Amino acid sequence: MVNDLRFQKATWFLAVITAYSLNMPPVHCQTQPSALMMKPQNTFNIAQYGAVADSKTMCTEAIQKAIDACANAGGGRVVVPAGTFLTSTIILKSRVNLHLEDKAVLLGSPWFKDYPPQKPKEHRRDERYLLTSLIFAQGVHDISVTGKGTLNGNSQAENDFMNDGRIAKHRPCLIWFDECTNVLVKDVTFTSSGFWTETYTLCRNVHVDGITVTDSDFRNNDGCNVVDCDNFLVENCDINALDDGICLKGYTPRGCNNVVIRNNRVRSTCNGIKAGTDSSGGFRNILIENNEVYQTGISGIALELVDGGVMENVIVRNIKMDVVGTPIFIKLGDRNRPVYVDGVETKVPVGILRDVKISGIHATVDKANKLNDQQKQFHNFGPFASSITGIPGYLVENVCINNVDIEILGGFPIRTAEDAQRRIEENSTKYPENRMFGVLPAYGFYIRHAKNIKMNNIRVAIRQKDARSAFVLDDVHDSLFHDIRTENVTTTSPFFVHPNCTKVDVKMKKSGDVPAVR
Repeated sequence: MVNDLRFQKATWFLAVITAYSLNMPPVHCQTQPSALMMKPQNTFNIAQYGAVADSKTMCTEAIQKAIDACANAGGGRVVVPAGTFLTSTIILKSRVNLHLEDKAVLLGSPWFKDYPPQKPKEHRRDERYLLTSLIFAQGVHDISVTGKGTLNGNSQAENDFMNDGRIAKHRPCLIWFDECTNVLVKDVTFTSSGFWTETYTLCRNVHVDGITVTDSDFRNNDGCNVVDCDNFLVENCDINALDDGICLKGYTPRGCNNVVIRNNRVRSTCNGIKAGTDSSGGFRNILIENNEVYQTGISGIALELVDGGVMENVIVRNIKMDVVGTPIFIKLGDRNRPVYVDGVETKVPVGILRDVKISGIHATVDKANKLNDQQKQFHNFGPFASSITGIPGYLVENVCINNVDIEILGGFPIRTAEDAQRRIEENSTKYPENRMFGVLPAYGFYIRHAKNIKMNNIRVAIRQKDARSAFVLDDVHDSLFHDIRTENVTTTSPFFVHPNCTKVDVKMKKSGDVPAVR
């Protein structure tokens, strides 16, 4: 008989990635437990430990006492009842379910001093700014945060939270779980984080299900950051973030492996769903499917490998994009941020980006137009063409893109013959994003330094005059483009293939009187 103080593990999902079109064997991507539920006999109500729901009394000590009592009893449920409880950092422990009942709010303190810095077990590059959070757990197992209540970071209060730009030193996340195993976060609403909304570093077997994120107060308000994690499932979530919606990162040699992102609705002033920029550990066995991405300031899907590592066996399928700056952005670069190996800062070689399959994409492209005042001050530089780019001597390889429909709505400056003739700088060490090259010479896809690119049944339509080709290929080899359809009110060849390309096969679905390739 299972101890009633312990969590029960329920079903394990098994996502089978069949990558036949990438000429790879099928890969079994085992994700995390779908639920880590506990027997309900042991409950610890924070009100019984002195927590007061007046939004003014600091309840940290009372909440922590309830968590400690639960853990010392072998595990159980810590209940946050309806009401608003002011708190600073609380530490979650093994076999504890923190359950926020309907209309329950954990309201973060508005003062930095109430968030003691936490120390990762090993030295990592991310610790220069990732140090504090409202809820923290480290090195524990079988933990969960559940319920219909809200975690409110209180970042808009009159306080010393500052919008200090890219580094964002010491601003607290709402959740930071470090080196934890068997984690469930379900149904909770997250809002007003000071930094990244929820962050999981070096965790294993994590299930994030049905959460709501509304965070548009500060730069760096990423919705869900998955850092160096294994067996991670994000599903059924509604995320509205000022920064990246769902973001995978790799700071350590471990990287991100076996990640499934499905059935989510994501709005972002930056990228909807992204792997990168930090990539030294790489990304393997990633499945992104059945998601809706809308009103992004940068890209809908971004796959970025610029700090070394290997990105391989990535599948993106059945994605609806409504008003995105760029539908697809794939970048292999050489920014080369260091990685710490045994505590020593180490430079890494240029990475390997290969074996990516993308299918079933329907996208409308335009500048995001439904933004609040804070969002309007942030990224909204689009639209830019989709792109697949490596760097000289390091090619993006084996990318298969099928069944894609892109509608470019217009409303931006008319692109001229001069734009079509632009030679693009390499910018191999720059921060990777859709605008890194400026205006591209293509309006549909710009592909450079790539090999074995296969595109089939692609439609790209643009609703204003544009002198550029739909596709521009530069240093592209052993690639085919079949059943391609372009629609442009300007008479221009759909493809421009530079002389440095070899073994490129283009077959248009409908070419009209315009030469398909020039």
